[in-house]
Amino acid sequence: MNCLLVINTMSGNSCRVNEKALIAKYAADDDVTVKYLRAPSDEYSVEKVDKLIVCGGDGTLNRALSLISGKAIDLYYLPCGTFNETAKSFSGKGVYEIGSIGKIGEKAFAYVAAAGSFTDLGQAASSSQKKRFKLFAYFAKVLSSYRVHRIKARITTESFSVEGTYTLIMISNAKRCFGFRFNRLHEKQPDLQLIAIKAPKRDDLKGRIKMFFPFFRVFFLGIGKERRKGDILVTSFKEGSVLLSKETPFCLDGENALLSGENAIGKSAARVFVIKE
Repeated sequence: MNCLLVINTMSGNSCRVNEKALIAKYAADDDVTVKYLRAPSDEYSVEKVDKLIVCGGDGTLNRALSLISGKAIDLYYLPCGTFNETAKSFSGKGVYEIGSIGKIGEKAFAYVAAAGSFTDLGQAASSSQKKRFKLFAYFAKVLSSYRVHRIKARITTESFSVEGTYTLIMISNAKRCFGFRFNRLHEKQPDLQLIAIKAPKRDDLKGRIKMFFPFFRVFFLGIGKERRKGDILVTSFKEGSVLLSKETPFCLDGENALLSGENAIGKSAARVFVIKE
């Protein structure tokens, strides 16, 4: 069996990776090739690969998910990033299997696909800042990300359709996101959750004050039930779509993607194993 071990040296805790131990434990009988990612532009191929082991943060995992999509490749993920939101969904040590991943358009995601306010934080900090300051590298960027977005979109699920202008559109596939364990609804209904916050009319002081309250309600108080009134829309769904009025930057597990037009949303089967040591 051909195994590719990918180590993202730019991730916040990559220095902790013991590649010999990883190979001995998860690929002892395989023909192993090691690839180091040293710059954001570095790429790799999974052609003729049967098993892929990636070490890095959520963004590293997201890139791997996109590469194995539609292929019969087992993916093992060792979290050594700064947030590691995917791994934090599992408590204790061990190897945990994820049987399905989210899809939006042609893009894959493990725990979140989101556009709008604060969603650029995943790319705001440089590799050197993440290595030096860990989580604080992101906190320092919060104020610059605090602004009103006006994303015009029509969102459709199997049970309803709504059109509006939003400062946040989030598709969640986990209990956690952006450092907050807020999505209690996911524990009750392990489908996808849509969280959308309507946009104030202007990105000024009044608008930013107004948007504070729904963000506080969602991320600090949490969501435990569906809501389809006021400034906040929360619902669980299996399949849907988002129709964007213009090209919009999305955060997929910390990775950037530009989406436009109509994008189908749902889940697809996968064989992903999260290693917690």
